[in-house]
Amino acid sequence: MYGKICPECNQTYTYIGLRWCKPCNLKHFQNNFDKWTSGNNTMDKLIQDAQLNVDTIFEVIEWIPYERFKDIKDIAKGGFGTIYKAKWIDGRIREWDIEKQQWKRWGQLNLALKKFDNNFVSLNEGFFNEIEIHLKARSKYVSIQVHGITQDPETNEYIMVLDYMYGGNLRDYLKNNFDNISWEEKLFYLKKLASDFKKIHELDIIHRDFHPGNILSSNFKSHYNLSISDFGLSKLIEHDVKNPEKRQIFGVLPYLAPEVFDGEEYTKASDVFSFGIIAYEIVTMIFHMIEI
Repeated sequence: MYGKICPECNQTYTYIGLRWCKPCNLKHFQNNFDKWTSGNNTMDKLIQDAQLNVDTIFEVIEWIPYERFKDIKDIAKGGFGTIYKAKWIDGRIREWDIEKQQWKRWGQLNLALKKFDNNFVSLNEGFFNEIEIHLKARSKYVSIQVHGITQDPETNEYIMVLDYMYGGNLRDYLKNNFDNISWEEKLFYLKKLASDFKKIHELDIIHRDFHPGNILSSNFKSHYNLSISDFGLSKLIEHDVKNPEKRQIFGVLPYLAPEVFDGEEYTKASDVFSFGIIAYEIVTMIFHMIEI
């Protein structure tokens, strides 16, 4: 049975069952800052700031050397990048080992690597934007967990390290199982998505590319095990582009609000339109009759 007191500071653990002492662990993160680098000062600061602001063990992100991954293979190609499946040899941080003065880890873990297409966005415009959105959304537990950042040594491209979702995306799940999904399950999906969408908008995040391909799950039979993914096109409202000459239309056409085609800005209302189309799709399967 776990003790309740941190042996380093003699204070009650922040999370007793996980032996997580927030004050002590933030010091351990800070003391390790000079022991790693991404090779990019802005990237280092992003990770360091995130580590100094975590409230739970589940929010930790870190710099992960690329050689700590094995069995890497591409599993999906999107409009803005490629997704790979890989095994993280060490796994995520578990707790601090006082005797060895290093982090204990959970062990080997399957996860997803997301690499941006450099022809679509630059590092600053795309990568940092999506990381920023993920870190903001994690406080509401509505997005896929980000474990860290790595770099391809051959191309020097930075890569997001994310949870691997074994159940795949909602589009494929509906397509392959629609006749076996009960009305109760459909309503659970809609309730969960509506709740998550509300939380995203409360954070002043506009997704801008909301469709079933970006709704993932490790197990669709667990109705509340849905996560919204792909924040590559998302914007924080205060950071949204106001110059119409720079505004471009991206996304999957059937889910885009009409005003977007007319040159208007993406707004929360545009996201709600996309949600409405998804709800219609969950009920009718209409868009699975055609290839999108």
